[in-house]
Amino acid sequence: MARAERRPGIALAALLLALPALPASALDDKPLESYAREVWSTRDGLPHNQVNSIVQTPEGYLWFATWEGVVRYNGQEFRSFGRNNVEGLRDSGVRAVSVSPRGALVVATSRGGVSVMRDGAWSTYTRDEGLAQDETFAAIEDRAGRLWVATESRGVTRMEGDRALSFTASQGLPSEVAYALAEDGSGAVWVGTGQGIARIEGERVQAFGTDAGLPASAVLSLAVAADGRLYAGTEDGLYVGQGGRFAPAHAELAGVAVASLELDENGTLWIGTVDRGLMRLGVRGLERFGVSDGLPNSRVASLFSDREGNLWVGTNAGLMRFTDTPFITIDSHQGLSDDYVRALLEAGPGEVLVGTSRGLDRWHDERIEPLEGLQGDSVLSLARDRAGNLWIGTYSTGLVRWRDGSVRERLLAGSGLPSNQVRAVLEGRDGRLWIGTSRGLMRRGGEGGDRVLLERDGLPRDFVLSLFEASDGSVWVGTSNGAARIRGEEITRLDISGMDEAQDVFGMHEDPDGTLWLATDRGVLRYRGNRLDLVGGRQGLPVDAVFQVVVDTYGNFWLTSNAGVIHVRREDMEASADGRAARLEYQQFAEADGMGSAQCNGGAGPAALRIGDGSIWVATARGVAVVQPDELPKYQLAPPPVVIEGLRVDDRNTSADGQLVLPPGTRKLELDYVSLSYRTPEQIRYRYRLDGFDNAWVERNQLRNAQYTNLPPGKYRFQVSAAQRGSGWSPETASVSFEIEPMLWQRPWFLPAAGALLALGLYGLYRIRVGRLEARENQLSRLVEERTRALSEKNSELEQKNETIRKQSEVFEQLSRTDGLTGLANRRSMEESLAAAWRRAVTGGTELSFGLLDIDHFKRINDGYSHDVGDEVLRRVAGVLRSQPTRVQVARWGGEEFALLFPGTGLAQAHELAEGLRRAIETIESDDVAPGLRITASIGLAGRGGLPNYEKMVSQADQRLYEAKHAGRNRVVG
Repeated sequence: MARAERRPGIALAALLLALPALPASALDDKPLESYAREVWSTRDGLPHNQVNSIVQTPEGYLWFATWEGVVRYNGQEFRSFGRNNVEGLRDSGVRAVSVSPRGALVVATSRGGVSVMRDGAWSTYTRDEGLAQDETFAAIEDRAGRLWVATESRGVTRMEGDRALSFTASQGLPSEVAYALAEDGSGAVWVGTGQGIARIEGERVQAFGTDAGLPASAVLSLAVAADGRLYAGTEDGLYVGQGGRFAPAHAELAGVAVASLELDENGTLWIGTVDRGLMRLGVRGLERFGVSDGLPNSRVASLFSDREGNLWVGTNAGLMRFTDTPFITIDSHQGLSDDYVRALLEAGPGEVLVGTSRGLDRWHDERIEPLEGLQGDSVLSLARDRAGNLWIGTYSTGLVRWRDGSVRERLLAGSGLPSNQVRAVLEGRDGRLWIGTSRGLMRRGGEGGDRVLLERDGLPRDFVLSLFEASDGSVWVGTSNGAARIRGEEITRLDISGMDEAQDVFGMHEDPDGTLWLATDRGVLRYRGNRLDLVGGRQGLPVDAVFQVVVDTYGNFWLTSNAGVIHVRREDMEASADGRAARLEYQQFAEADGMGSAQCNGGAGPAALRIGDGSIWVATARGVAVVQPDELPKYQLAPPPVVIEGLRVDDRNTSADGQLVLPPGTRKLELDYVSLSYRTPEQIRYRYRLDGFDNAWVERNQLRNAQYTNLPPGKYRFQVSAAQRGSGWSPETASVSFEIEPMLWQRPWFLPAAGALLALGLYGLYRIRVGRLEARENQLSRLVEERTRALSEKNSELEQKNETIRKQSEVFEQLSRTDGLTGLANRRSMEESLAAAWRRAVTGGTELSFGLLDIDHFKRINDGYSHDVGDEVLRRVAGVLRSQPTRVQVARWGGEEFALLFPGTGLAQAHELAEGLRRAIETIESDDVAPGLRITASIGLAGRGGLPNYEKMVSQADQRLYEAKHAGRNRVVG
């Protein structure tokens, strides 16, 4: 009978193995090694390198279970929660984390029971609350709100309110060692145990062991697929089951211990093993990724796919992230002879030749094969002629003619070649071969025979970087000192030095209308109708040197550089070259986007090209980076959500929840915020606005902190939003509302009430005096004159008191416009002065400049010395600013920032004045309060010229302040 019972299981196993492991239509067919990867360890802020479990809570935070607490990650920094800083946690050794359907974070600890965080509050469950054991392996909260806990040796405990129910071997568990828990679509809970699997529904337990097709080993991990199939990672392979029967999921996984499983949003199955690294099961079969490929450790304890499609891998030696990015990289991991790539050439449909520093390879059908006879040659340039010869220029071994699988000819300096360093090769329409070297240009063949052209023959320089044949048959030569056009025997130089002192011409592209675009060391030059126009740093291009210009099938530009690949729409490129655009709009791609290196190569080539399928190939210092422009829209991330992480009021941490009412005299507010995006967090930009104070949004680029000082009493609402590269500003904002209560004398009723009381008192005195005079009129007539005079004097005294009250009101008004710490005007006062100065400058046609000054490394001063020292630094800087020429108006703008207003002053003169301020600050002595402290400041300046309003001038000054900071601080930009 036992034999007959096993036959259905064998039939089911055959059926499951005959089916695809996962639905092929749901999988992305990109190879596993082509995903972008990043690694974190204790060096990057993780408290421990072993990551046991990973989840994401509803607001977007990632949480990692480690042996030093549960760790929250916001894309920028890690924050640990353990028994030493969270009262509700009994143990810092965390084995697993999960998120309930209601958004609660469930934390299973090694020996402190289970802790649950709901709405920021922690609850802990131990044996005192009914758990069978404090030593746990996993815990989940099901859709009914019940807590399930897998213990080390006491089975499973289900907690519902105050009731705890234990499931052990007596109730049918195959083993009382419970490793994993998973809830299926019907609400039943599956349990991976030391000897098989159990399914618990209600109080009924079903056990599945060897009779169900499982091996006689522990089940370490579980994953429930959308179609109801259950994947079980065991100590002896991966199994898949449905209808109570299990079978091996893949023959190559037999005997492999599977520690973790994850089904991503596409249905792809990711497999973490105990000692074989990471695997993926999909349409490509079983793919492997191990330590030799860059995995931190071969034991993969946890896997998680986040909302953006990133795959997180927790190992024993750190955390790794796989990201599907616009670019893929082909490098030595796929068989490339070397990662340093200098030249590319399309050899046929889907076939690309890749020239590296150690030979030439052919890419075809996702396979790399080397070309024989070229191993060890450092390839600089490639070209194919109409006769079928492949010409290969090298760094030091001359020019090679390769055909039919072998080297047929090699030209060297001794055989007429100007130099063995061949940077460009081109066959012209007339069949002549042009060879660009580091010591001149060789023209081979034709009526005149071989000829070497040098600077003395009309070339701008002997060092040739690029060659290009235009549609009119002329040959363009790019050199290290400009370009030249060759028509017949005539050489015409193109002087480009007037374009921001450009020299090197690395590459060229021609539009159908004959417009030539030149990649130079000062950006891109447009040559149209004998006119040169520049698109460079001054027009907003983020780099100086551009190596190659490639135009995609949509007519848009892809520019390669040492800082990655820059994508610019054609209309934006043309508008910038025409001078119609104030700032160039672009997208910049680097390592975070899948490039093995952001350092693209140039000065030889072609170093970038578009092949027949429309994809762009780029030679870099670490392989070939490939992007398909057709697929770019799928990588345009939606504007990321933002959360406000911290609020400090007068340097004290305060909860940002609810309606905040702050006491009178509140001096400083600081708010920290972050966007919970993990794909390219370094490319997220922020802006904020304080309703009731800011007139417009304040853009802060990558800065994640806002500060306000000496806000007047009132109601405010702080809002912050973010933008990802390629997306607009998110319409959703994170916000916090608060109210600052006024001082007694700041309340609106104070002055009227004081005046009324004074008037009433005066009237009362008057009536008393009149009554007394009337009562004593007959007896005191002789004293009338004296008393009348006394009354007059009293009235004068009262008038003086009125005057005193009026002056006090003026003082209070002045205080509301003065910074209490430094004695300077505050931001409110400066904004009024700026608005008035702007109106005067516009009306009178005079010049006006504005600057923002920021004390460098001020946070280090506060943290390293004390806030008292920081306040003294602010006062000393204010004293220096106050002592400067009267034509500079100074105010404290907020935090460590000061505003500088230069009425009637142009930007050049303002720069001189600001430079004087910077030098004066640099000489401040501070040894009496902080020995060794050196105070410096950065200043950003903006002038009125060309700006529509003073808010734009302030924004421009803020941007230039950011540039001064980014350029190294202690400088003036503008």
